Amino acid sequence: MLPVICDRFICWVSVVDAAAFANALGHNLENLEWLALHSVRHQEVVGEIAAATAVVPARFGTVFSGEAALLRNIQERNTALVKVFKKITAADEWGVKVFVERQPAPPAMAEVKSGSDYLRQKAARLKKRPERNDAELRQLATQLAKVARASAPSGKVSGAQADLLWQATFLLPRTRRKQWDQLLRKFVQRWEGARRIEVNGPWPPYSFVSDAE
Repeated sequence: MLPVICDRFICWVSVVDAAAFANALGHNLENLEWLALHSVRHQEVVGEIAAATAVVPARFGTVFSGEAALLRNIQERNTALVKVFKKITAADEWGVKVFVERQPAPPAMAEVKSGSDYLRQKAARLKKRPERNDAELRQLATQLAKVARASAPSGKVSGAQADLLWQATFLLPRTRRKQWDQLLRKFVQRWEGARRIEVNGPWPPYSFVSDAE
């Protein structure tokens, strides 16, 4: 990686072969082995830089014909880049997921003697299913958002993920890490045995730099 001065910014770049990398990028992106190797390395480099200073990650596969083209691009995005850097400085990205804890399988339905019996038993079973938008989850989301500087959805909760109730991504100022941990700990204790909270991070702020693209 080489640092290149672009006006008020430092751009970290790798020199690549035009024929082997840039011109063949579309084909290479369809090669899962190639994609895994290079995209992981890209994330590692972004992480190393983010550990030392604020960074706006470029999309993997962003290629410029040379330094002049890079400089023009940065100059065109100057205002947006300044705004994004103000938002992400001294903050990290964190992901939060809430899962329902698996419970023992419910007993089979008792002998159904009438249509009303069947409906009552079915209604009782449905009440035991976890809700994906109940007041407790909304409370967690609201309180996390108050501690964070910004938040973003991190994908739709699909039916294929039966145990996943809710997920979101947050931009957390490092000075609020203790408050963040205390809040999560409170909900972990409150939901013990019923719901499980999974937290991942800190990451570079991938989800909060789209305004600079």
